[in-house]
Amino acid sequence: MVSNELDGMQFDVVVLGTGLEESIIASEAAAGGKSVLHVDRNPYYGGSNACLSLSKMLEWAFCHRNCCQTPSVEVLVGGQLTDAPTFVISGEASDQHDMDTLQRLAPFELSAETTEKLQEMLKNDRSYMIELVPKVVFCRGELTEMLISCEIGEYVQFKGVAHSYLARNGTIERIPESKEDIFASTSLSLIEKRKLMRLMTMVSDNTLYTHILDKHGDTQFTQLLQDKFKLSGMLLDAVLYLIVRVNRGDTISTREGCERLHKYVKSIGRYGRMAYLCGLYGGGSEISQSFCRLCAVSGGIYILNEKVAAIDSTAENEFSVVLDHGTVRAKQIVMSPDYTSTAVPKDQI
Repeated sequence: MVSNELDGMQFDVVVLGTGLEESIIASEAAAGGKSVLHVDRNPYYGGSNACLSLSKMLEWAFCHRNCCQTPSVEVLVGGQLTDAPTFVISGEASDQHDMDTLQRLAPFELSAETTEKLQEMLKNDRSYMIELVPKVVFCRGELTEMLISCEIGEYVQFKGVAHSYLARNGTIERIPESKEDIFASTSLSLIEKRKLMRLMTMVSDNTLYTHILDKHGDTQFTQLLQDKFKLSGMLLDAVLYLIVRVNRGDTISTREGCERLHKYVKSIGRYGRMAYLCGLYGGGSEISQSFCRLCAVSGGIYILNEKVAAIDSTAENEFSVVLDHGTVRAKQIVMSPDYTSTAVPKDQI
């Protein structure tokens, strides 16, 4: 695009940032007949939910590093977790200049073995997609239903999450997720299988489910699992952290825990034996791009890698947005929170 090509153009809505919320709003505005300009300062879609290749992830880490912090990285080596410090090195770092640039990423030295493995991975750079904020969606979740009703399936592909693993006590353990997996598991004893099946049956039976909520709804969910279902150790961690998705250190009520467990069990079987779906090329960024495509089909204009210098109000109760390629006017502005501190004058926040 030629410099200042946008100068003087007027839009009903200018959207800053291509995160999921901004992309949905842009799509709906364009579908409603409004003129939309959608801008992102990054060269990729998704904002903080972007999905990047291995080399792009390296660039992102360099741009967003905090030099006052020492990164703590866990690396999976041979099935075991190690906290040995490491950082990513590009397979294209063939001269001293490139090496000096990469060394600024972290104050660590790479072992020869780690360097060799990472260089081999970077030969197939686009085979790896790394989500900044990994996401999965329930097969019968609200987001899935919305995407179906919006016909987003034409623009984004999903893949079932076939297996889930729990990092516990320095090892990685596969967790059975469906009733079929529980019966077929060789890592669970017969008593452990019965405990899990009892829990699955409870949330699948509406009468039992309602009874549990009425009697234990306000108690802690962990206490219910331990006292009533006799779960402990790996089984307790699997239900809490993999199935119900409780953050370590957090506590939730039995009502909330059972509702999450019920949603999980209800999702199994819709598209196979799994409960979760993930975007084939990243969840959040792919869904955002899908809504962006819908907006573009309705006439929306898109510019990536476009800096926002300033936003000012005009005498006509409109906004003036100063971009790299000119100053545009907008009746309304929608922006990601990332833009408020840098783009909007304090008296407009």
